[in-house]
Amino acid sequence: MSRREEVAKNLAEITKILNGRAKLLAVSKNRPGQDVKTAYETGQRDFGENKLQELASKAQITSSCPEIRWHFIGQLQTNKVNALLKIPGLVSIHSIDSIKLLNKLLSKDPGKPIGLFLQHNTSGEQEKAGFRSFSELLEAALVLQEAQDKEGPKRFYLQGLMTMGSIRTENFEESARECFEQLRSLRDEIEAQTKHSKLELSMGMSQDYEIAIEKGADWVRIGSNIFGSR
Repeated sequence: MSRREEVAKNLAEITKILNGRAKLLAVSKNRPGQDVKTAYETGQRDFGENKLQELASKAQITSSCPEIRWHFIGQLQTNKVNALLKIPGLVSIHSIDSIKLLNKLLSKDPGKPIGLFLQHNTSGEQEKAGFRSFSELLEAALVLQEAQDKEGPKRFYLQGLMTMGSIRTENFEESARECFEQLRSLRDEIEAQTKHSKLELSMGMSQDYEIAIEKGADWVRIGSNIFGSR
């Protein structure tokens, strides 16, 4: 089986499982740029990277793919904001984890609408980034609401919330369900207390995306199940 056939087969299997219930974000970190082009050629359009340098390199490699949509999913340092916003095809950032980062972004003009996902640390694990309380999350949502009231949807807008399931747990599936249910509840509360509506949930990876779908994920971030183990 050729590499193209392998990637196409994996994408078809995942698409069948998703069955239109969630959108697929193909995570290509640590995979060659050619794998991205291969997935693109088989119909995939949304790709995620967690390192800016790797994203910039792959954006250049895939410059012949006009419909590609890039999502940044890694921790973003404030001094890397300008470089990230220069990436052609960038449509969203799934990892807004502080008011400081949010304000840095809002001081920029990306020249097009960019969706922002507020990352919440639902598991409470210290090694994970993300907002750790509802009050912080609400504050960030209100900051974005004020910005949207001024600028409209021309620049940055709150697209949704993002989380990851537990890393250290004796019951992986139960912990994943708790994390994903918590994010859904937080989304509902944010919508109830702000003007934001129809916020999307970015949650679930290769090992737990089917649980995430059950709990209402709008985006699942899958890498190894498409491109194989790194």
